[in-house]
Amino acid sequence: MIFQSIEELLQKTEEIVGKSFGEIDKQGLLQTKKQDKGILGKVVETGFYGYSLNNLAQADFANIGVELKVSGFRTLKKGGWSAKERISLSQINYNDMIHEPFEFSSVISKSKKLLFVWYEYIKGGDKKDFVIHDFQLYDLSKIEPIIRNDYNMIQQKVAAGLAHKLSEGESVILGAAPKGAAGQTRSQPNSPIPAPTRAFSLKNSFLRGVLNEHRQNLPTKLTIQLTPEDWVWDQIKSYKGIKQLDILKMVDPEYVIGKTPKNLSDMLTRRIIGNEKQLEKLEIFNKSTYKIKSIPIEKDYTPIEKGTFHTLNISHFEDSWEESEWKLFFEESTFLYMGYIGRDQNNKSLVNGERILHCLFKVTFTADEIERFGETYKLIKNAIEQNDISLLPTATNYPDIPLVISTKATKTGAYNLFMAGESTACFMFNKEFLHKKFEEAKIIL
Repeated sequence: MIFQSIEELLQKTEEIVGKSFGEIDKQGLLQTKKQDKGILGKVVETGFYGYSLNNLAQADFANIGVELKVSGFRTLKKGGWSAKERISLSQINYNDMIHEPFEFSSVISKSKKLLFVWYEYIKGGDKKDFVIHDFQLYDLSKIEPIIRNDYNMIQQKVAAGLAHKLSEGESVILGAAPKGAAGQTRSQPNSPIPAPTRAFSLKNSFLRGVLNEHRQNLPTKLTIQLTPEDWVWDQIKSYKGIKQLDILKMVDPEYVIGKTPKNLSDMLTRRIIGNEKQLEKLEIFNKSTYKIKSIPIEKDYTPIEKGTFHTLNISHFEDSWEESEWKLFFEESTFLYMGYIGRDQNNKSLVNGERILHCLFKVTFTADEIERFGETYKLIKNAIEQNDISLLPTATNYPDIPLVISTKATKTGAYNLFMAGESTACFMFNKEFLHKKFEEAKIIL
């Protein structure tokens, strides 16, 4: 089919809603090409739009500047939709890409308008029974400054001989995603160290944001700052060098301060930066995976407390590590830690409320670190399967691993309750690992 306008393409695409891939698969591709990861896209290309199987793997409506992306979503318990996975664009050749300007790169050489066709993914289901529920047109040009910034960051890191330390979490939308078999590497320029094979991708968090915008009709804003860390620092930098309780008086003069709240740092974060719903209205947060945390630190950046995050439930550990949402989370995530100095000029320890805002750490994770997180995931999964809390990787049982499980609640028997399906546990980074990451991190002062 040759479409003369985007309107004509969208009018035709309305007919695909409600159809299963089995209904569309006129060439029997679901039977003959079962191992092809891109098979569902090819079924839509050939069976619905009438493209030849020998055409490009990604069907382009070249004359109107639109590219097709067939993507899955999971239905959440509360009824919402969450995009299932990232979209891979092109393999990264480290030696070539350092000479390739953004405008002429293979990443952006095709169209800038994407036609997403959304189908519901059912775990364990047959692909032929997956049903297409929606579609949307998305214009990448409106966020081109972010993508350009992401590309330039990746390019600069590769040019510096640091391709082996690339992380998806360093970028906002355009990721350098793992590609190929585990342990597979290739050469990189300006370094003898082999780097894991990677591909440019549109991150899963980007797809979740795109789908969320569409489903909720959520308008988002492109900020001057093109990264979450720059935006956050612009909000908090005027409070640098000020004690927590003094900041609270500044941002909320009507708040009556009696006993210092235990969650004071979190209160300040919400008042200065905003809550999750407020941040969703900004492109750099709506389409990225980030955690904004506060932590007291020594002057050498050693954490005074361990870093807990994200409440856990046994349902989070049903998949294998390679297929788990947690692996994807750690690959794509950016952690922004607001560091509060916990000692005064006389080296006296400062209590909560007296600690002084000092800096912002940007923390992301390497491929080797993520594999170590995978060991923790597997230990938790095994403990759940064996129904044995003694097998859980706690800080006591496993003092030397970077990621452990901890109790979220102070209830007696929190781990027993976790095993029973309650959300009474969380992940936690140990102090030594966080200290190492803070020393390596991009630090904004």
